[in-house]
Amino acid sequence: MSEPKVIRDLRWINYGTPASAEADNVAASQDIDDVTGYAGTTETDNTLTLAAIAARLESPRNVVITVTAGGGLTAAKFAVYGLGIKGEPVREEFTYVTSAAAITGNVPFVTVDRISVWGVTGTLTTDDVVTVGVGAKLGLPMGSDCELENVVREWSNSVDLAIDPTKINRTYGTYAATLNTPCELWYVVKRTLTW
Repeated sequence: MSEPKVIRDLRWINYGTPASAEADNVAASQDIDDVTGYAGTTETDNTLTLAAIAARLESPRNVVITVTAGGGLTAAKFAVYGLGIKGEPVREEFTYVTSAAAITGNVPFVTVDRISVWGVTGTLTTDDVVTVGVGAKLGLPMGSDCELENVVREWSNSVDLAIDPTKINRTYGTYAATLNTPCELWYVVKRTLTW
């Protein structure tokens, strides 16, 4: 029996000058108890108000949800919906517990279309707010049948930077590059042939 055939492609992307990670540029601070259905046990159409950038992120990025618990908030669930780097609809779910206020996602979103909140428990006050922004993980575009194998070069402001393997996420196809500078990334994707 022979080994499966694999095609590898070296790809390049120029992100110009990616913005820094921002805490609230997808959804500005909103009182959780202003959302209809926030305390429901299942997710329904209970959405946060999105900022304009959500519909057109300047580069594929992960999202970070920050919960400021000013009162007795003990738990909450959030789901982010949008378009992913492979051109498909994606959803990522987040769970807030009192031990973690900022929750960092992994899915790189090209657009964010909706953010819902449900399963909120505890006694809420006007100080219990949620904000959503973009994180530091840049999505690396690839075909739907491809997976990220490696990031081999980061070039920024005429400087060849060392690749930090801990910043590569092969599962989600992201790399946490140096931000606030023009950013060129060289990366390898692989496709396993099934025929």
